[in-house]
Amino acid sequence: MHYALSIALRYLRTKRRSGFVSRVTMIAVGGTFVGVTTLIIVLSLMNGFEGELRSRIIEFNTHVLVFSRTPSSWEGIDSVAATITSLPDVVATAPFIRSEALAYYEVVPGVRVKTTGVIIKGIDLDKERSVSTVIDSISPPITSFAVSGFDDDEGDLPGIVLGEDLALALRISYSEVLTLVTAPAELKVGKVQPRTRDFRVIGTFKTGVYEFDSRFAYIGLAEAETFFDFEATTRGLGIKVKDIYRAADVDEKIRDRLQSYVYGTNNWIQMNRNLFSYIKVEKILMFLLLTLIILIAAFNLVGMLTMVIMEKRSEIGILRSMGASSGGIMSIFMIEGTVIGMLGTGLGIVAGLVICAILKEIHIDLPPDVYFINTLPVVVEAFDIVLVGCASLFISFAATIYPSWEACRLLPLDVIRYD
Repeated sequence: MHYALSIALRYLRTKRRSGFVSRVTMIAVGGTFVGVTTLIIVLSLMNGFEGELRSRIIEFNTHVLVFSRTPSSWEGIDSVAATITSLPDVVATAPFIRSEALAYYEVVPGVRVKTTGVIIKGIDLDKERSVSTVIDSISPPITSFAVSGFDDDEGDLPGIVLGEDLALALRISYSEVLTLVTAPAELKVGKVQPRTRDFRVIGTFKTGVYEFDSRFAYIGLAEAETFFDFEATTRGLGIKVKDIYRAADVDEKIRDRLQSYVYGTNNWIQMNRNLFSYIKVEKILMFLLLTLIILIAAFNLVGMLTMVIMEKRSEIGILRSMGASSGGIMSIFMIEGTVIGMLGTGLGIVAGLVICAILKEIHIDLPPDVYFINTLPVVVEAFDIVLVGCASLFISFAATIYPSWEACRLLPLDVIRYD
């Protein structure tokens, strides 16, 4: 074993060191420990938040969209679907109509009314099930929007499925009647005649994302086609692809295959680009901010090594007089500081992983109207662990350079003479 390593390890184990220096050493280890632990927990939470949000968005929205710009192009949407389905990356397609409306419900008939703006999506139930998992979350399960068998004066109304939080906001329950109000695309002055249609609530869905569950509702495709004007809607195809991360490439292939201005395309990556870019930037900023905790621990490490060097001046002088090189003296204290950094980093990684495992098990609830999702997600990524560990070790190593350099500059004759 090289003498520098042997002496550095002996200095770490020695009991002769003053109590104050020992406490500073523990503070340096503790600072690194806290910094590494905090970084791992925060990055894991942000990974979980990003992954959960991406998953919920993809489950609710289809991977790629093709929308028609003219009534004639909507009439030919079936042939477009057949063309797109022939692409090897495409799994399934489903037509949709999407528009906005005002939902109107009489909580107490003639006395109290609840109204809210909603986004209505007209779908073919069977085809939509092949491109989106939301249909499987409808409670109670349905096979059609057709409704019959209710004994009241409303007759057999078309069915509607509401987001769970939307139903709670309207205070409406299963089998009750909801009125949708929409305006025609062309409004004539003095002759504004909003369109109204009654629907019976036949179920609710839950995606876990408050923005979706509090604003969206599903109705049958045929009902949406007759209720909304073409100019006031987005009509097209939802497309599911094999690899969600190749959605942009599939989007481009579809655009090349159609080669028509009357059809436009989009994909989930493009539609949510700003959101995920924000999350990525926030993750980088949090990493840089929390790294300051490790930097503070590094200053403690500098102070601790400086005091150790002052305490060991006579030993340094003896080693130099016995032939130890400047590099050897410098190595002793660099090794000592690096070992302290490694100790704090190792303990921090272990503690961070343990806390993340605990957070996974206890399922902390979040307010969904603030955080989009209702539980605290945790995803530990190996890359983050390696990144945090390397950053901590680098900072600890860099902190040892200056005090170690000062130690190797001590002249042996002066040290022995004055000590």
